[in-house]
Amino acid sequence: MRRAAVYIRVSTQEQAQEGYSVGEQKERLIAYCKAQDWLIADIYVDGGYTGSNLNRPGIQKLMAETDKFDVVLVYKLDRLSRSQRDTLYLIEEIFLPNNVDFVSMQESFDTSSPFGKAMIGLLAVFAQLEREQIKERTKMGRIARAKAGLYHGGGYIPIGYDYDHDAGKLVINPYEAEQVRKIFEWYLSGGSLKSITDRLQDEGFTNKYGSYSSWSSVRYILENETYLGRIHFGDVLVEHAHEAIVSEEQFNAVQVLRGKRREQYGATAFQSKHWLTGLIFCGNCGGRYYLRNSGKYSYYACYSRTKQIKSMVKDPNCKNKNWKGPELEAKIDARIRELLHSPEMAADIAAHKPQAAAPVAENSSVEKRIREIDKQISKLMSLYQNDEIPTELLGEQISRLYNEKTTLQAAVTPVVEPTAMPFDLVQELIADAAQIWDFADEAQRRRIAQSLISRIILTDDEIEIEWAF
Repeated sequence: MRRAAVYIRVSTQEQAQEGYSVGEQKERLIAYCKAQDWLIADIYVDGGYTGSNLNRPGIQKLMAETDKFDVVLVYKLDRLSRSQRDTLYLIEEIFLPNNVDFVSMQESFDTSSPFGKAMIGLLAVFAQLEREQIKERTKMGRIARAKAGLYHGGGYIPIGYDYDHDAGKLVINPYEAEQVRKIFEWYLSGGSLKSITDRLQDEGFTNKYGSYSSWSSVRYILENETYLGRIHFGDVLVEHAHEAIVSEEQFNAVQVLRGKRREQYGATAFQSKHWLTGLIFCGNCGGRYYLRNSGKYSYYACYSRTKQIKSMVKDPNCKNKNWKGPELEAKIDARIRELLHSPEMAADIAAHKPQAAAPVAENSSVEKRIREIDKQISKLMSLYQNDEIPTELLGEQISRLYNEKTTLQAAVTPVVEPTAMPFDLVQELIADAAQIWDFADEAQRRRIAQSLISRIILTDDEIEIEWAF
């Protein structure tokens, strides 16, 4: 007797629709198992979860327990997933390799038959197209609300605001708004995401979602232009849609600092304890320098020269100089001290800083190929509607094209205009840093250095500092 895993999914929008409720799906699927003389191994339910991804507890449990059943049964293909990529992944990478067949009751096919295998690609494409139509309708509704200066409502309401359902607008929550202001203030004073999160917890701050248990909440606040009073959705930008919590100057200064930290450290910011970490680059190959400890000695070396980490090697033939740790640190420390005690030097640097070159778009060829894929899919669908292409070939070709399109879309990178930290904020930073540099610990020096310096370039015996203003 075959063992069946019954999978049921409903999204919030579909729970009240005929044939889609948990109860109705369950009743029909159990009856189907009885008619097939299958033993029900387990019933997996995801209530109120979207089918656009696999972040669902029920589907995750099912994926982990493929040894308990021989077939997965769903009411309709899109109950499994509305994503073509996820559908094919589940069937081809999870079910079939574990000798588990997949059966969709409504479409009357299963993967144990040749026709069922051919139809999977085609039906997955239509499920994907349906999802794209839903997304498009939702997007149009949100664009219309944004143009009217209305918040989209529901879901996540930004910390610092409450949602006025009658007016369709965000209104200030005084207690939370004060927390938002402090977060911007502390970050511009050199705080990291983690240190700010720890401070919020230590001082007992809470918001509508509870305490600040993760630094991701702090990051979201720092990068959310809603706090400028804006509604921004797609190409629609509405200023003064609601009351701002922070000034545009503060917000822009934070974005500059966030961008510089991401460029220097990526996702591993502040994991190293050394104050020059992430700032030093090789003038010969463009690779990074790092601090190596060898017994009693420490020295800075280019990754390309040591080949310590393959992914960090820019030029395997690089022979740029190694620097003794204390020697290089002393030279850079002297340059920073000179800046901190000479306001005129900072003003001169800012006045003569060359304008950054306009960014070059690197996505044109990728975007062109995406447009070509869309045209090819459109042509294939026209051929299918005119009965000019076999079903098996259609499913195979569209599946290949969608996979290529998904890969290309993930590779497209946004082009961001270069910006600089406002000089009045630089002056404040220099004044504050001058008072504590002599007494600062390693962590404090790191924050000051990475706020003042974009990068340090070593070329043989030469040291060039690119300041961040």
